[in-house]
Amino acid sequence: MDYDSWNRVLTEHFFPLREAAAPVYLSVDDALLTELLTSHTQAATTPPTAAENFQTAIRSRVFGRDPFEGIASRARRWRRHGAAGNPPFIALLAATVLAASRMSRSDRFSYYGPLRELLGLHEGSGMPDGYDVIVPTLWDHLKWWLTEHEQGRRGLPSAIPHPTQVNIGWSLSQAVLVGSDRVQVGLFLSAIGAQPGDSVPEAELLARFQEWVRLNRSSPRIQRALASPELRPILASILQQELTHYDGLPRNSAGLPCVPLSLTTEAGGFPYGVAARIPSHLRLESLSLNGDVIRVPSGVEWLPLTPPDQELTPGSALELAADTATLMLPARDLYVLQANDLVGKWTSVNAAEIGVPHRVLVRTAFAAQAEAVMLACGSDGVRQPRRVQVPPGWTLFSGYTPTRSATVSGVVGPLAPLHQQLARLSGGLRIDGGKQTYLLGYAPDLVLPAIPDDHPRTVTIDGVPLPPVSQVPTDTITIRLAERVHSVGEHQIEVGHRKLTFTLVERYRESVALPLLALPPRSAKLATIPSRIPNSASPSALASWLPPGHLSGSFFGSYRLDPLPPTRILRLGGSIYALGGNRLAAQLVPEAPGWIATMDHVPHAIDIEPLLAALPFQAVWLLQVTSSQNARAWLAPIVQTGSYSPCDAPSGSWTILSQADWRRLTSRSITTAVACAQDWTDYTAGK
Repeated sequence: MDYDSWNRVLTEHFFPLREAAAPVYLSVDDALLTELLTSHTQAATTPPTAAENFQTAIRSRVFGRDPFEGIASRARRWRRHGAAGNPPFIALLAATVLAASRMSRSDRFSYYGPLRELLGLHEGSGMPDGYDVIVPTLWDHLKWWLTEHEQGRRGLPSAIPHPTQVNIGWSLSQAVLVGSDRVQVGLFLSAIGAQPGDSVPEAELLARFQEWVRLNRSSPRIQRALASPELRPILASILQQELTHYDGLPRNSAGLPCVPLSLTTEAGGFPYGVAARIPSHLRLESLSLNGDVIRVPSGVEWLPLTPPDQELTPGSALELAADTATLMLPARDLYVLQANDLVGKWTSVNAAEIGVPHRVLVRTAFAAQAEAVMLACGSDGVRQPRRVQVPPGWTLFSGYTPTRSATVSGVVGPLAPLHQQLARLSGGLRIDGGKQTYLLGYAPDLVLPAIPDDHPRTVTIDGVPLPPVSQVPTDTITIRLAERVHSVGEHQIEVGHRKLTFTLVERYRESVALPLLALPPRSAKLATIPSRIPNSASPSALASWLPPGHLSGSFFGSYRLDPLPPTRILRLGGSIYALGGNRLAAQLVPEAPGWIATMDHVPHAIDIEPLLAALPFQAVWLLQVTSSQNARAWLAPIVQTGSYSPCDAPSGSWTILSQADWRRLTSRSITTAVACAQDWTDYTAGK
């Protein structure tokens, strides 16, 4: 491969179009060169061969008394003519990062030696001529291209200067972590409870990351950076940069979300499985996993999965690649398990919680330490169940219910409640799962986890400081915000450098999602979010309890269905059509029936089943076309046409359409669920 080929391959590898704007690291090492050359030539390649091929290509453009001027001149013309095509300097910047990756293996912190060797600049020593001017300028060109020309579609720049190594800091910042390490940083931020917009000092962030690395088996590259006095400041800056762009989801090098997996078990022993916790703000309709398409129900919080290895054992890492996300189970030496009603099994969590029963699965080598920590956290009823079969080398404890926290580090750290957690909001009556929105009078609590020192922390609420908060290092402090915040609107909490925001509203009307919502409940479990809780006595007064008639809570186990008519609730908006066999179609003009109109939380919804029952033909599909001409089709509920009871009397009317209208409706671009895509194709083809 020549220089331009390497430049194109590297650009396509690091800067493809991305789902989310996230920092991109131009992390190049010998292993990556081998992978790219093998993929390009479709032939097996060894690392020395790949390195020599890349080196030859770079030396063809970097040579002479002013070695970087040729590429610098091409970069100026490229930018002057509107940045058409790939940036011509990606391969050169990759070479500077490759030199930095080779430098990190040596004992001496020397950069220019490996760089000169790579570029073939054997005459002289130290910094090559023009490096201090041209290379930083090329990094600036890359920043301009990503942020202004591409508007973040191909990622965001991540190169940063070193506090002391001014000229080489840009390349060093790219060699500290590779793309796979970025996932570890995202998992770390998720584990400590970081939220979008958080601000944490670099020193504190680095100290927390170092403790997290001790619990999770990170890459040798991360461990090398933590052990290097020269690389630690760069790593701290990278952590701060990742926190700045953190959107609540760990992401891989391609910008795809990484969904954490939890270990699941019946009682703490064999067999073991996994479950994915789907964040509320991550929209996933399906996952393509191991060739199987798995539907993700709307609003689901936990999704049990079958791992490819049926003999999954604790202590091993698992990474499952799906089409729209990566599912990851980190390798650990200790698992804190909680009973999970949504999964129906014991499920691993990041850290123990006060007052919650747990089971603990730990390597036998750390069992004595774990037992001592559980006793220090106030749980003296711990025992080892004998009838549960666990893997060799592991010990299972049951009956662990902590009553306080403790300052613990290392493998047994997660046994301490809120271990390594930042200050956070907890509890309250939240009414919108994706946002920090709560009902007035039911604000969340502010939880200040135990800290490793006795320095008081400054807490302000809407700019008003509270008295200094001093705490014993092992104590967790809870501040009841409902007693301090009494007005609607957005409120800001500052705990040291950490900022938390939440919103209080007097009432809330929840929107109904476009997919169908079935009433009454047809499953063994139902959880609803309160849509409105009025205070009829005085809208401005604080309510000390939930008034009757609120919509909240969950059904578990058996129950009797309410004597309501079977219904399908569809959001009212745009044009709604019913499509039948033999190219029959009707435009529906539904209205909200009386029984829905009396319900405050769904006044914009319609009951569709009675209207379908009144049609002169059997509806097979429902088609909804919005005002913006977005169309979506669902399989229609099966109803008995031509007859309905008085309580099911249709609300609204319909108009029969022609076959020409049917063809016009079905020929547009229409979205369907993945599982129904083939059915829709067969229907439009007349099968």
